[in-house]
Amino acid sequence: MRDPLDDCFPCAPFGEAGAFWPLPCGVQEPPPRPAHPAFSERHLHCIWFDDRLRPPVLRTAAGEEIRVLSPGTWNTGPGPDFLGAVFVLAPEMRRVSGDVEIHVHPADWQRHGHAGDPRYAGIRLHLPYPPGLVPPDLLPPGTLQAALQPLLAADPAFSFDNIDLLAYPLAARNPAPPCQTALRLLPLPDRGRLLDLAGETRLRRRAESLRDAVRERGTAQIVWEETLAALGYRANQPPFRRLARLLPLARLRDLSRGDPTAAYAILMGLAGLLPDPSRPGPWDDETRSFLRACWDAWWPVAADFLPDVLPPGAWNFAGLRPANHPARRLMAAARLFAPPASLPERVERLAARPAPPPVRECLALFDLPDAPYWPRRLSFRTPPLDAPVALVGETRARAILVNLLFPLFAVLAPSPGAWRPFLAQLPPEETNRTIRLAAARLLGPDHSPRLYRTALRRQGLIHLHNAYCLADRTACAACPLPRGIRAAAV
Repeated sequence: MRDPLDDCFPCAPFGEAGAFWPLPCGVQEPPPRPAHPAFSERHLHCIWFDDRLRPPVLRTAAGEEIRVLSPGTWNTGPGPDFLGAVFVLAPEMRRVSGDVEIHVHPADWQRHGHAGDPRYAGIRLHLPYPPGLVPPDLLPPGTLQAALQPLLAADPAFSFDNIDLLAYPLAARNPAPPCQTALRLLPLPDRGRLLDLAGETRLRRRAESLRDAVRERGTAQIVWEETLAALGYRANQPPFRRLARLLPLARLRDLSRGDPTAAYAILMGLAGLLPDPSRPGPWDDETRSFLRACWDAWWPVAADFLPDVLPPGAWNFAGLRPANHPARRLMAAARLFAPPASLPERVERLAARPAPPPVRECLALFDLPDAPYWPRRLSFRTPPLDAPVALVGETRARAILVNLLFPLFAVLAPSPGAWRPFLAQLPPEETNRTIRLAAARLLGPDHSPRLYRTALRRQGLIHLHNAYCLADRTACAACPLPRGIRAAAV
């Protein structure tokens, strides 16, 4: 039976049926204070990443030899320094894969607050410069501990002065991965076509997933869940998604009776983020009045939700921009969804049109100048701003349009094929860590970002990263992507 999504995504899925792409037709830590004038933690990152600088064999505190197969991905965002490293322990040749954290001092693990941080649960190697042990109960189970200083000091040719910090990580001297080498055999236009097809594959898979979810839970609930997850960004996506499941949209609307302030109060109460205005605090009159109105709405229903209120540890505020604080984003959610005919209903009306609307009309769904309290506020504790700050900025609106609304339009539209031209109109998302890492790995350190300036090609980089790089546990040895690219180049 023919799938209606074929009309919107007619190309064969990337990587299936042996055809990878049919030519005919995936806050950072504060900078440490150097304990030695000759180097910083970034020097140590470069040493680990570059196989011409890294000692060929490391030795754990217990005397085991570590032979590195892959240093992993250099993490330029929050979390461990390197993700997905692969190494072998001698003499039993036990293979270990996981994240790596590097420090100037062993005690920096505690000083930086990594113990108990869930982002560091995948650490398998702690690598400070001088020897020294972190108490095992402060590290994830099975974490190995080694030191760089003894091995580097034994190499007479080594000097920190020879490390060009600006050359890393994108221009590091590691050998090019097989996919990059294979892609260089293709003409530049064909490299772009590969990214286009990979991007189309990612959006189709997204549409298929949304279609299954809509059949199970309905369009309005899915728009609610996925929009909240998007408003949480990467740092707070899990608690936002949990809120959407704990408080289904139908119940929120029933309890709030279409009032955004009441909806906001219930969301904030369930999130465990609603301040008590009766307690001392730096509240101005507007803030105190607003918080009292919120408590008037939350208190009558609080008993029904108290067992499910999220604990403080559910939220991540480290390095968060004030404009992106969950307290502001939850007002955006309340304003978008509390009225009976709001975002889900507007999405369905747009999908029912015989032709796609202009991109600007889709982005305007997230313009919320009349939301209560927050348009001129960054926190409860600071005074009003002179100019408004968007509750959902255009950057986030673009991401929601690309990753949620467009695939959903293809699912809901009476004629999905009518939405295919919209692919070329999709506004590009802001480049993120995944896109930069995938581009550096696939296209090389000297590539031009112009090759992936469209939304579809950036989706393609994400698809390739997720479907191949993250799925591979063989340090590229058995990854099928290079083989597929070479076959297409013949």
